Amino acid sequence: MGVVLSTIMKSNPSSNNDVNIDAIAKEANVSPATVSRVLNGTVKVSAAREKAVRKAIAKFNYTPNASARHLAGGRSGLIALLMEESNEEFFYNPFWSQVVQGFSTTISNAGALPLLLVRPRSGTDNSVFATLLKGKIDALAVLSWHAATTDLAKKLDPKIPTIVVGDFGNSINSSRVDVDNVKGGFLATEHLISRGCKNILALTGDLKLQSGRDRLDGYKKALADAGYKVREEMILQGDYTGATARELITKALKKEIQFDGVFAANDLSAISAMDVLREDAIKVPEQVKIVGFDDSPIASSSNPSITTIRQPIRELGAEVALSLLAILDGEEVADKLLDVELIVRESTTAI
Repeated sequence: MGVVLSTIMKSNPSSNNDVNIDAIAKEANVSPATVSRVLNGTVKVSAAREKAVRKAIAKFNYTPNASARHLAGGRSGLIALLMEESNEEFFYNPFWSQVVQGFSTTISNAGALPLLLVRPRSGTDNSVFATLLKGKIDALAVLSWHAATTDLAKKLDPKIPTIVVGDFGNSINSSRVDVDNVKGGFLATEHLISRGCKNILALTGDLKLQSGRDRLDGYKKALADAGYKVREEMILQGDYTGATARELITKALKKEIQFDGVFAANDLSAISAMDVLREDAIKVPEQVKIVGFDDSPIASSSNPSITTIRQPIRELGAEVALSLLAILDGEEVADKLLDVELIVRESTTAI
């Protein structure tokens, strides 16, 4: 089932408990979502708006209070984050912890209560959906790419404001937040080409997922722009797990596929690929250069450190939360595509 990520914030004895986030927004002449952004601190707002919000907060000596805000609005105060992921992936991959941190911090700072619901990939645990259908939450964020679109849409309550990350087609009437995965795949491959790589393996993510397909599309586009042919034998279909990445790279070596670069769809796969190469006495980056994706902590702590595509992981969780808060405050919310950037480290730099 799920676990509550935070408890109701204790009131500051010296704060004005009669003031809520809506009053702060009105005083500062901004939207409640902007106040949430300032309180959260992970998403930038203009200097003028931040100054106005800070001034209003100081004027009222405001501290977020979940019970006052939500009981006044007839809401439960609970905003849920639904994740469909295996326990192994959720607890081992640092990507998820940063997403959850960005989401929960933003929700808490807005005076609401974040609720984390984890549903196994197998889809056998329907108690999660039973919880959602009881109507005890105000809004829902869905970070899940594994369920069938039509199946998931049938289980969600259409009256609950919903934000999704990834591609769910048109069967869920909601706004979307995602990162520019195509650009990330392009930048990674372009960088390997600029480092002299001519035979680049693509160690993909799960191609059933939009992120996996998009990152592969970026790889193909970079090759085409450089005048290289896309060779199917150079595309190894992974699933974002280190175990599969290890298996695929081992098979590629046994088949004697010639490659001097690897674009791995996430950092876990990049680390596993590097481990296999090291075991086969192949030097990184002298003989093979590697680029990962995510910029999770393991990318900078590995030896050699991994060149990677930094996606704003914490900001992703925060933006999902901010979009839900904006919807609850009556605002119209557009789809958001967050930018990525290349972070160059030792795995592509001559030592």
